[in-house]
Amino acid sequence: MRYSAIALAFLLVGCGAGTSSLPRITPAVTSATGSPLPDLQPRLDAIGVLLTDCAARLRGEPVAPADNCSHVMPDVTGVIDEVEKQAAKLPPAGQAALSDVRRQLAEIGPCEPWFAAGGVSEDGQLNARCKKAWDALYKGYNAVRNSA
Repeated sequence: MRYSAIALAFLLVGCGAGTSSLPRITPAVTSATGSPLPDLQPRLDAIGVLLTDCAARLRGEPVAPADNCSHVMPDVTGVIDEVEKQAAKLPPAGQAALSDVRRQLAEIGPCEPWFAAGGVSEDGQLNARCKKAWDALYKGYNAVRNSA
């Protein structure tokens, strides 16, 4: 028992001595030349995270009115509006993705009640159409975000 206490004391002293050499996690510095829209990148990333989190809701769990996912389409629309104002700075692939997202936002509009219900409906055609629209929006938004 005494030897265990001594070993534990050495272990604790040894572990505490080397903490200053641990690597620090710091955010990567964004290069202004790496992004054609550096001022919008944080918002694009935040909405991308929100879309990713909201995709998890499509397992049949209803979205509460206070949930951020209930407002995801207006948030996506708002950031896409901001990107469109500076679309000339995007590469051609980004401009094409931008118009795709605009079209996808129009297509997914009728699916908002479906999404609020957790991505389930008694109507199999509605489920298929809305899942396809959601997947296309998600893919298109990622293309815009990656090009910006």
